[in-house]
Amino acid sequence: MTLKTINVTTLKQWLKNQEAVLVDVREPSEHAAENIEGAVLLPLGQICKSALPDYTGKKLVLHCRKGARGGSACEKLLAEDPTLDIYNLEGGMEAWCHA
Repeated sequence: MTLKTINVTTLKQWLKNQEAVLVDVREPSEHAAENIEGAVLLPLGQICKSALPDYTGKKLVLHCRKGARGGSACEKLLAEDPTLDIYNLEGGMEAWCHA
């Protein structure tokens, strides 16, 4: 099971084309301070397949501050369901802000 990642440029294109659902796995205080428009908050401690927003027909992208928690969340979800089409945003929120 390989963890798939995407970069900010790809994510921006997917969001513009409504091809992806973005999930923020940071804590509520972090999300409140700074977030990517349209991202659904689902903290890492609460992540499970049944808690995910509807992503039918779209790619599922997770993000955190720098990428580590997003990767952990992807691994947790893939352990639950190896068939998920899921991506981690490289560099997380910091990369998004610098782009």
